[in-house]
Amino acid sequence: MFGLGILAPLFAVAGVVGASIPLILHLLNRERARRLVFGTIRFIQMSHQTNVRRHKLKRLLLLLMRILILALLGFAFARPFFAEVPIISQKTGGKRNAIVILDTSYSMQYEQVFENAKREGIAILDGLDATDAAGLILSSDRARVIAPLGSEFSHIRTALNKAEATYKPTDYLDALQTADEILASIPIGEKQIYVIADMQKRGWENFIETDKLNPDVQIQFIDVHPEQPRNFAITALNVPPVILKEQQASYLVARVRNFSDAAVENLPIRLFVDGNMMHTVQLDIEPDDLADAVFRIASFDRRRDEATHTGWVELPEDALQVDNKRYFTLQSLRSIRVHAVRDKPRTQSLHQTTETFFMKMAFTAGRDAVPIDFTESSSVPSTATLDRTDVLVLANVAQISSDGAGRVATYVAAGGGLIVTVGNNIDAAVYEQRLGGEIGLMPCNFVRPVGDALDRQQFRVLATVKYEHPIFAPFKEPNHGDFGKARFYRIFQAVPTENATVIASYDDGSPALFEKPYGTLGRVLCFTSTLDREWNDLPIRAVYLPFLHEAIKYLALKDAETLPDYRVGDTIELKVSETENESITRKGAIAIFNPNSVETRLGRNKDETPTAQNTPQSSVLYTDTALPGIYSVHRSGTEVTDYFVVNVDTTESDLAARDVEELASMLKGTAAELVEDKPTAELVAQYNEDVERNQNVWIYLMFAVFALAITEMFLANRF
Repeated sequence: MFGLGILAPLFAVAGVVGASIPLILHLLNRERARRLVFGTIRFIQMSHQTNVRRHKLKRLLLLLMRILILALLGFAFARPFFAEVPIISQKTGGKRNAIVILDTSYSMQYEQVFENAKREGIAILDGLDATDAAGLILSSDRARVIAPLGSEFSHIRTALNKAEATYKPTDYLDALQTADEILASIPIGEKQIYVIADMQKRGWENFIETDKLNPDVQIQFIDVHPEQPRNFAITALNVPPVILKEQQASYLVARVRNFSDAAVENLPIRLFVDGNMMHTVQLDIEPDDLADAVFRIASFDRRRDEATHTGWVELPEDALQVDNKRYFTLQSLRSIRVHAVRDKPRTQSLHQTTETFFMKMAFTAGRDAVPIDFTESSSVPSTATLDRTDVLVLANVAQISSDGAGRVATYVAAGGGLIVTVGNNIDAAVYEQRLGGEIGLMPCNFVRPVGDALDRQQFRVLATVKYEHPIFAPFKEPNHGDFGKARFYRIFQAVPTENATVIASYDDGSPALFEKPYGTLGRVLCFTSTLDREWNDLPIRAVYLPFLHEAIKYLALKDAETLPDYRVGDTIELKVSETENESITRKGAIAIFNPNSVETRLGRNKDETPTAQNTPQSSVLYTDTALPGIYSVHRSGTEVTDYFVVNVDTTESDLAARDVEELASMLKGTAAELVEDKPTAELVAQYNEDVERNQNVWIYLMFAVFALAITEMFLANRF
């Protein structure tokens, strides 16, 4: 709707005053009629009256023309114009600059919410004029500027029609800040932000008090959230990462949340493993509450004893499908394979046993709890044997060849577990030379042995244990084992190497157990005493068997406490060996298939440095995790397939919305907080220049004045 504006209103007033002058003169100079008495002059009187009326009409026409001339002349000098906005205020002019923010988070997939939101965006574009400017931002956890300000409306309509809801959570902060920054660079015109969203509470959690829009920016919320939404979601899974023995049952726990104001009864939750439906559990859940579904996993339909299994827990269909599934992986093993390297049996010993005697006894006695297949040799086994080994033990080994040390380092770097124990055979120089130095495998450097194994009156005890560590976590509760009762008569003093940590110490402060990560998920433990009774009495204590089992499980089941919980949009780092690095550099030897079976080949730059220091390992990054589901990893030269899963962030499943008026107050402040932003002289001058260039009404008024003046002169000379 157009309105009339005036740049110089004083000239308009002068025009009105000037237009009154001819009227005043006309009234002052008006002739007064005089009465004259004549005889019978009927025909003369009729003719005179006719001439008088014609003369008055001509004089009134001239008067009107003179009034119009002066009025139009003043009005022309007043510089009138027609514009959609009558006058500038708050840096606005006749042009609107509108940015549309469309929420594409996965909560918008509820029923027809996203389609309704796109229609609202089209309606906003239809309400703009051709001279206006518009832009489009798609918002989820991050803002994406799809169409910059000023884009063709047809392009924005096409982008809106093609827009799809993502599987990412909501965060409106980035989108609003991006829109505010774009509008801040616009000097003149209305600045408007349209937020089309379900106004989910989660999306406003990152805002703080200072996150306000500029005072000259207007914001309008188009709330499309559903009335009384009803949604159920699987918010967490507690999955056993490894099942040690298929005939022994393990348990998977799924946490289900009821995001609605109505209770639900007998909600079926189903467990799928390797694509097969295993079990169904029914739950009753109160409004805005949660419950756990517990599934018993006893066996798998697999020919192989060892395999990586994939699966998911599933809810019935509802209005929001994306959070009804949660994916997982787990590993099944028949047993843990442990191989120990020891020197040849001693001819003279305190107990006439080998270093591995008590170790074997512990593995045999606890086989029902932790199935372990134990083998041993007097030298480092071949690469083929190491490939079939979960944990390698170097039990008081005197000599290690260079080739043997290389095989051990390669084995650990590829993800193997290693335990190093000491004794009378240890040569500190050999270990530092062969397993330390450039290889950097050892978690400590040996200094010297201290104590007397024959003097049983002098001893140390374990005084400091990190119970938060997975090995010691089972002993944290009272009556679950006391390490302080074991006596250590002789130990090897040592100092940690780079990246190593001390997880247990003696009462004199000397380290008892070191740990160090190495390569791709590889770990090394070094115990500074023996695993038999030669230097201590730990093997006859109650904690010996469970401690040894926990250490073996920790090394063999290395994914147990670090099972990744990948979310949509995360970057996945895949460890690769040196051989794979060379192949990747040449032709891309790692192929990843997403849940839709779309293949991605990974490569690596030749100048990329390894991620693990002093190890022949590196990594490649995979970033295309836009879909929730199961991803498979295929490496050249091997038939083994790895898997990882990506899930949605279920904080997005709560569809509760914020009040629009509250949001407007949060972003714009109260009336008392808003400060009048007067336009600057430069803005006024620029605005006036635009008006004069586009609305030249005064030129037509001057043409009218000129035409009236010519006509007035012509008529005045005729009278």
